Amino acid sequence: MFEKILVPIDGSDRALLAAKYARILAEKFDSSVTLIHIIQNPAYIMPDTIIPSLLIKDLEASGKRILDKALEIFDDFDGRVNTLVEYGHPGIRIVDVTEERDYSLIVMGRRGLSDVKGLLLGSISNHVLHHASCPTLIIKSNDEG
Repeated sequence: MFEKILVPIDGSDRALLAAKYARILAEKFDSSVTLIHIIQNPAYIMPDTIIPSLLIKDLEASGKRILDKALEIFDDFDGRVNTLVEYGHPGIRIVDVTEERDYSLIVMGRRGLSDVKGLLLGSISNHVLHHASCPTLIIKSNDEG
């Protein structure tokens, strides 16, 4: 049913909870899992500036650490799990990657690291929910009421 599962990972506890749910589903449906981290291009935040390559390398290293932490959830996973780093607006890239690579399910947390940022830019999970071409499972943590 769900051959390929995409799990956006931003380093938040909610994203890690989504990865745990994705693992359960992957075990049940014999699915592959891809953990994706989106590096939001700093040029979106600081238009008309040149972004130093050192900053980009630092963002990439941080993204790798975030994905490595999520990979720990899959330590003894019998299926296939891989990681992917993409660049751009998180909501847009998640939707685009889902279509480009033909994912059959997205599993993600309801809110990520910055609730305030989500209010200012629009919720990433809300964008994905309304624009993705495949089913999207939004994981709500217990502290969200």
